Amino acid sequence: MTGAAVPPGLELLAPFADAGVFGAGELQLCAAFARNIPGLEDEALLGLAVAARGPRLGHVCVDLGDAHRLIADEDGDLADALPWPGVEGWAATLARSPITADARHALAAPLRPLVLDGQRVYLQRYFADELLVADRLRERAARGPAAASGTGDALEAALDAVVGPDDPSAPDLQRQAARVALSGNLAVIAGGPGTGKTRTVASLLAAALEVADRRGERLRIALAAPTGKAASRMTEAVHLALAGDGVGGTLGPAVATALADQPALTLHRLLGARPGGSFRHGPENPLAYDLVVVDETSMVSLPLMATLLGALRPGARLVLVGDPFQLTSIEAGSVLADVVAAGTGGSMGADTGAGPLAGRVTVLDRSYRFGAESDIAALAGAVRAGDAARALDLLSDPERRGVTWIDGSDDALVALVDEVIAAGAAVVEAARDDEVARGLAAMRQVKVLAATRQGPAGMLAWGRRIEDALADRVPGLRTGTRWYVGRPVMVTANDHPNRLDNGDTGLVVRQGDGVAVAFPGAAGPRFVPTSKLDRVETWWAMTIHKSQGSEFPHVVVSLPAATSPILSRELLYTAVTRASERVTVVASRAALVAAIGRPVMRASGLRERLQA
Repeated sequence: MTGAAVPPGLELLAPFADAGVFGAGELQLCAAFARNIPGLEDEALLGLAVAARGPRLGHVCVDLGDAHRLIADEDGDLADALPWPGVEGWAATLARSPITADARHALAAPLRPLVLDGQRVYLQRYFADELLVADRLRERAARGPAAASGTGDALEAALDAVVGPDDPSAPDLQRQAARVALSGNLAVIAGGPGTGKTRTVASLLAAALEVADRRGERLRIALAAPTGKAASRMTEAVHLALAGDGVGGTLGPAVATALADQPALTLHRLLGARPGGSFRHGPENPLAYDLVVVDETSMVSLPLMATLLGALRPGARLVLVGDPFQLTSIEAGSVLADVVAAGTGGSMGADTGAGPLAGRVTVLDRSYRFGAESDIAALAGAVRAGDAARALDLLSDPERRGVTWIDGSDDALVALVDEVIAAGAAVVEAARDDEVARGLAAMRQVKVLAATRQGPAGMLAWGRRIEDALADRVPGLRTGTRWYVGRPVMVTANDHPNRLDNGDTGLVVRQGDGVAVAFPGAAGPRFVPTSKLDRVETWWAMTIHKSQGSEFPHVVVSLPAATSPILSRELLYTAVTRASERVTVVASRAALVAAIGRPVMRASGLRERLQA
C-alpha cells in the first residue's frame, strides 16, 4: 500500500505514511514544524502526527501505549509491524520537546501545539476543551438545591400536578429525573429507545413552568439538539408527550401556552454560529436562558459541548438527554458516554453515589416501546452487552418473530426484497392516487438501513435495486426521471428558506399541472415546489448514521463484509433499536460477530477528570 508522499526530513514517518496511517494533512503539519523549529526530534514529530490524526478518528487524545491500536488500521499485524517507539522513551522525548507543554501548565502562555498528560498526548485545542468540559460539569454538579429556584414543596406540588403523586413503594425514575433536573444546575437523563426520555423532558418542563408561574416569575427555556432533524423530532415528541395523558395534569393556561410555543433549535443556531466556525454566544456574551435541555447528546462532540458550557450563565440549569450506547458524534469525543459512566461509577446502570456527578445522572431502564418479552429488546440487549453468541441464537430462533437473520442470497433474501418492493409500490400507488397522507405513512413502514453508502450492501445499491424493481412492477413508472410521482426524498442539508432541516423526508406528489414534494407537518402535509429543492436524495434506503432518532415498524439492517472498519457494536445497536415491530438483519455470520465484538474506541481523559 502506498500512502501520501513524505516531505524531506520526515523519514521516520515514511513507513507510517506508506501504510496509510498518516495522510497528507499530518505530514504537512509535521513538515511545517520541522522547518520552523530546527532540531526537532523524530519521535516528537511522530507524537505530533499521532495527536493530529487522533481527532480525525474520533479520539480526543492518544495514549502513547495504545497508539498502534488507536491510530493504525484494524489489521493488528500491520500495526505491530510499524516502528513504534518504546513508550517511556517516547514520552520522555515529548516532555522535553519545545512543541510540548506539560498538562499542569498547558494553558499558560506561551501556548504550545501539544500537551502531554502522563502518557496521553493532545492537540492543545482538544486538551483545553476537555478541561473546560470537565471543570464546568463538576462545578454545575456541585451547585445543589440552594442554587436552584424549583426546590422543596413547590417543586413536589408541581410534579404531583404534572405526573401524579409520588409512590414511595415504587419509585418513579422519570419523576426522579425531573426532580434532579429542577433541583440543581446539572442533570443527565440517559436511557435506551422507548424508555420515556421525551416524556420525562415534557414533565420537567411542565413542572418548571408551573413553579415559575405560581411565583410570578418568567422562566426562559431553550430546547436544543445537535442536528436540525433531531431538533424537529424533539419539538414534535415533546409536544406530543405534553398532549398525552399523565403529563398535562392541571396546568394553567399560561403554562400550557408557553409549552405549546416552545420549539427546539439546533445547537449551532442556539449558540449563534458564524461563518468560519466562531459563535456569537460565549463567556463574554452568555445565553439568556434559565433552563437549557439538549436532546440526542450522544451526537454532541467535545468541542461543541465546550462551546455550549462556555456560553451558559453560571446560574442556568442544564439537562443532557440521550442514549449513551448509540453512535457518537462524527467529530472527536464521546461526551455523553463519558458523563454517564462517570456519574454511575462506570456501570452505565443505577447511580452508585460516588464521584462529583453522583446523584446527577438518572438512567431510565424500562422500555415502553418494547414489551418485556420483546424480541427486539432482547437482541438489542445482547448487542449492547457484546454477547455475539446470544445475539446469533436469538436471530436463528424461528420462534422469534420480531427478529430475523438472512445470511446469503437464499430464498429468504428473495422474499425480503419482494416485501421491500411491495412496500415501495404502496408508496407510489398512494402518491399516484393523490392520497398524500397515506403515502407519507407508507414510506415509513419498511426502511432499509445500511452501514455504508457504497458497496453491494450499501444504501445506494439498495436504492437502485428497489427503483429498478419498481420500474418493472408499476406500469408507466419512469424512475429514471428525477421528480417521478411516488419518489420518497430526504433533505441532505439545512434549508432555512423552505423551513426544512437536514434529514427531513417527503414524497413527490402531483400538484396542479406539476409536481411538488409533500412534507409532513403538525397541521397536515406541507408542499414545497420541486424548483425550490436541490439538496435532496432518494429515500428508499438510508445509512444507519442518518437514522439516529428515527423509528420504523420494520427495519432491514444491511451490513457489509466482516473486514469493513465501519462495523461496530454501537452501529448495530443503533440500527436494531430503530425498529418498533420487526428487525431483519442481512449479514454474514462473520460480519455480525465482527460488529458485536468491536465497541467504538474513543480515547479521552474526560471520564477520569469527571470522577476525580
